[in-house]
Amino acid sequence: MRKKASDWEELEDLTIRLDELRSQLDAAEDGNKIAMIYALEEAIAETELARTQVLSRLTDRLAEETAA
Repeated sequence: MRKKASDWEELEDLTIRLDELRSQLDAAEDGNKIAMIYALEEAIAETELARTQVLSRLTDRLAEETAA
C-alpha cells in the first residue's frame, strides 16, 4: 500500500511545484527577465512531464484494480 500513497504524494508535490514555477514565471515575465523565463519554461515542461507520468501510473493502477 505504501507505493500508492507515495505516488499520490508525488503527484501532490509535483502539482505544488508547478504552481510555484508558474508564479515564478509570472514574476520573471513582469520583470522581463528573458533568461529566467526560458529556464522556468524548461523546468515547467519537465515537471509537467513527470506529473503526467505519475498520473498515468495512478490511472493504470486504478483501472487494474477496478477490473479485478
